[in-house]
Amino acid sequence: MKLLKTTAVAGLLVASGAASAIELSGNVALTTDYVWRGVSQTDGSPAIQGGFDADLGNGLYAGVWGSNVDFGGDESMELDVYAGWAGEFNGVGVDVGVLHYAYPTSGTETDFTEVYVGLSMGMFSLTQYFGLDSGSDDLGDYNLGDYTDLGVDLGEYNGVALSAHVGYFDLNDNTGDAWDWKLAASTSMFGVDWEVAYTDVDNADAANDDDPNLVLTVSKSL
Repeated sequence: MKLLKTTAVAGLLVASGAASAIELSGNVALTTDYVWRGVSQTDGSPAIQGGFDADLGNGLYAGVWGSNVDFGGDESMELDVYAGWAGEFNGVGVDVGVLHYAYPTSGTETDFTEVYVGLSMGMFSLTQYFGLDSGSDDLGDYNLGDYTDLGVDLGEYNGVALSAHVGYFDLNDNTGDAWDWKLAASTSMFGVDWEVAYTDVDNADAANDDDPNLVLTVSKSL
C-alpha cells in the first residue's frame, strides 16, 4: 500500500517508454514507519521494503513490491503487483494501470485490487484510485473505497527537494471518509536517498490512528 509509489515509478518509465528491450530495475528501503494514506501499516514500527520494476517498452511497465506489516493479526507481509501504461500528450503525463494488494500470511482472504488513472503537468500530479469488488470468500462482494491523491513538487533548495501531498479516502463502510496529508523533504547523501516526512490523517474512526507521524526513510535504487 505505498502511496505515490506507482505514479512515481511510472513517471520514471515515461522517458524510456519507447525502448524496445525490457529494462529491469530494483529498489530497497528502510523506514521508521510504513505509513499508507496517513495510517501506519506497521503499528508505528520500522519496515524493510523493496521491489523490482520492468520497463516493457512503448510506455508499458510492471512491477512487484513488498513490505512487512503489522495489523495486529496474522498479516506480517504485504506484496503488491502492478502493471500499467504511462505516456504524455501535449505536455500532460498520463498513467493508467491496475494495482493488486496481497497479504500472503493472512489467515483470511483480505487481498484487494485498485485501478488507477493519473495525470501530471508541471509541479502537480493527480491520481484517482478506484476500488474493485474483492469477491473473496471472507469479504464477499466488497471494495475498500476510492482514493484521490494530489501531489505538489515544491522545488529544490540547496540540494533538498520539497514536496506535499493531500489525499481523500472515500471509504465504503460505516467509519466515514478520511483526509490525509504529507509534507516531505528529500536529498541524496552517502550514496543513498533520504526522506523526512510529516504525515497526518483527520478521521480517527476511519484510520484507527489519528496521531501525526514523523517518518525517516532511507532508500536505494539498484
